[in-house]
Amino acid sequence: MDHEVSVVLKNGERFNFPIAAGELAAIESAAARHWIGEEFAKAGLENPNPMGKMLLVDQILLLAANFKAADFHPATPELHRFMVNALKAMARPTLTIDLAAYKL
Repeated sequence: MDHEVSVVLKNGERFNFPIAAGELAAIESAAARHWIGEEFAKAGLENPNPMGKMLLVDQILLLAANFKAADFHPATPELHRFMVNALKAMARPTLTIDLAAYKL
């Protein structure tokens, strides 16, 4: 599999999710970034940056942290949709969302 999202939970547990190329091809990068922003707003999450600038990385990290551990095994449809959009928005073939270290 050429595309994969890995998520490391705060407790160190790691999950790897292959993403089909066709799923990524069906979404434009701008649409994926917009989807991330919309989901961030729907979840009622707040900007962690005191300077007021919202970074895509922060949105992805906070949205990922908003999922429950049970959503990861097996991945719920909502989690899968999030991972596809995060991968497309970041324009990478693979993505590691490390909640323990709070970094991509």
